[in-house]
Amino acid sequence: MVDSIIIPKIIVPKPVVSWWKSSDPCLYINKWRNSLTEINIIETKRLSDEFIQICLYEKSRIFLHVNITGMGQTVFEPNIPTVKETFKQIQKLIELGFPQKQILVCVKPILPNENGLNALKLLLKVFTEFKMLRLRFVRFNVLAYFQIENGKYVVSNKNVTSRDSTKKIMPWLSRSQTFWKDYYKLIDNYQSIICVDKGDEAIIGIRELIVFGYKNEWITADGVREKIIDYEKGNKYKPILNILSDSNPTRCKNRCLLCPWRY
Repeated sequence: MVDSIIIPKIIVPKPVVSWWKSSDPCLYINKWRNSLTEINIIETKRLSDEFIQICLYEKSRIFLHVNITGMGQTVFEPNIPTVKETFKQIQKLIELGFPQKQILVCVKPILPNENGLNALKLLLKVFTEFKMLRLRFVRFNVLAYFQIENGKYVVSNKNVTSRDSTKKIMPWLSRSQTFWKDYYKLIDNYQSIICVDKGDEAIIGIRELIVFGYKNEWITADGVREKIIDYEKGNKYKPILNILSDSNPTRCKNRCLLCPWRY
């Protein structure tokens, strides 16, 4: 009698999701490249040629959050490429084989005034009307404000307002009274050709997982159901992930004036 063959059960570990969340990854490629896990969300304002080559090589496990403000090569972001340059680099990345579904364009911060609206108009035009790179989904984040006692609006992030360099450009940060009305009107004009996340989605969640074949659930070898991505106190803006960048974020040498991170 032939003994039955017992096939051992293969236990696949839960994928580790990592995040490069602060500083310019183009300046620290060796730091994060050697630490990549199964899924990696890389935030960047720049797409250098070297960075593009690494993304192509690691495309099976990288999801890009490309942050654009429309303020590149201005006093706000003197060391960041223009929209046109970024557009060309994204186009190059896709043409060389990086999946477009693994790119999320995040427009942030949007200045809540005429300057911000003009930048937004340009970005919407670029990323919807040019056939070479027509996005279907984009994420918008308006610069956060709070109202003080005298009724004026100021930037809420103390890391930003405490900088002498930022104080010099505060007049350009004032909020226009009709901003939100004009903002939603502009988005409505494009709603038939592009979907905008205005803060409804988790900052990192199912959108990033699904392109790699996952949902945000995992069943362990013991049959326990877990989340691949959990959130601090259920806050969708605070995912609990493996951090590739510094655990205490600081501004990089690009020195963007509205960078939320401390000195």
